Amino acid sequence: MTYAEAVARLLALRGGEVAGMRPGLERIEGLLQALDHPEERYTLVQVGGTNGKGSIAAMLATILKSGGRRVGLYTSPHLCSFRERIRVNGEPIAPDAVVDGVDALGTLVARHDATMFEATTALALDHFAREAVEVAVLEVGLGGRLDATTVGRPAATVLGRIDLDHEAYLGRTLGEIASEKAAIIRSGVALSAAQAPEATDVIVHRAAEVGVPLVLEGRELGVTVEKRSLAGQRIACAGPGWRMVDVELPMLGAFQPTNALLAVATARILGVSELAIRAGVARTRWPGRFEIVRRDPFVVLDGAHNPAGARALAQSLTDVFGRQALTLVLGISEDKDARGILDALVPLASRVVLTRASNPRAAGPAALAALLPPGSPPAEIAGTPAEALRVALGSRQTPIVCVAGSLFLIGDMLTILAGESDKPCPIEKGADIA
Repeated sequence: MTYAEAVARLLALRGGEVAGMRPGLERIEGLLQALDHPEERYTLVQVGGTNGKGSIAAMLATILKSGGRRVGLYTSPHLCSFRERIRVNGEPIAPDAVVDGVDALGTLVARHDATMFEATTALALDHFAREAVEVAVLEVGLGGRLDATTVGRPAATVLGRIDLDHEAYLGRTLGEIASEKAAIIRSGVALSAAQAPEATDVIVHRAAEVGVPLVLEGRELGVTVEKRSLAGQRIACAGPGWRMVDVELPMLGAFQPTNALLAVATARILGVSELAIRAGVARTRWPGRFEIVRRDPFVVLDGAHNPAGARALAQSLTDVFGRQALTLVLGISEDKDARGILDALVPLASRVVLTRASNPRAAGPAALAALLPPGSPPAEIAGTPAEALRVALGSRQTPIVCVAGSLFLIGDMLTILAGESDKPCPIEKGADIA
């Protein structure tokens, strides 16, 4: 079996990324039991929430690596290569290891009727055991209570900002969604971003119910931005009995200081030194989240795929660029709140280019055009991401181009800009992945 065949076998399993996902832990538990419980051989940290969980996980993994730990990082979805999902000390899983992992799963996947995400999670956890990691940082895929990453007894569970998303699976109210996400709190120490009161109440109740100490932004934790420029941000973080100032955060975006705060606070709980924390934060990059990939004109990629993410992106664009003229390139998955995303972003734009990602779940640009808010610029339609980028850059009408609305679209754009397919995106400054 080749690497391409192994990936194709996984991606062909029931579930895909979200559509058709089946909640429940019995299948992942069956897989892990058959693999002799790899998740019990290292310390676990689980990171959930609606927005920011990937950034938190990446920063924490890089900090832990800076502190001398051997770290596994499991995230989803991937942008350009399946190998991005499973990393050890920042390096993506090797193609041969993907093949070995699929071989190791063998008939187990069919026997347990596992979904794509469950099989990939089992592969990741088994790979981490084979690679003798000391800590594994797991990003929740969907929700939390019944997500395949909710395994073992974590030393820490972390919740980024919670907002409305995946309502068909998680509930129609913020309280219902928070209940699903807060269920990852079950052991160790819990940390949470500042939340809306409805979500905070749920998180506080869950932590008390299971007897887990809770550290909450706005209560025990705080962060302030000392300086912001195109080179990044400088922040000050504080928690119970500690404070760190002049922390260099290379990632732009109004949402990143809170994400950094949670990563820093978790690292301190895990015993990482201040020096290693500073080095880890300063080295982290997380592709496709307010990432400037080109200048003159500026091209910004941001996977904002729900209204809360779109509002955060709008704030970030204003913080960094003021009210300069902007071309907005948008592609949105058909199961997302497209109207909410458009309402948040389109008022900033002088031009709007609508397209669709290569993912089959992408909404058609004509359908998006019908949802544009009143007073929007006339929509320009592009059939593919490559065409959309050509249209956006073809006439120098604006100094800024922002591509947003879907991580799948961001992945397409990064692949186009790289000029090659299946090349993993690095998550550390200065790193280059073969």
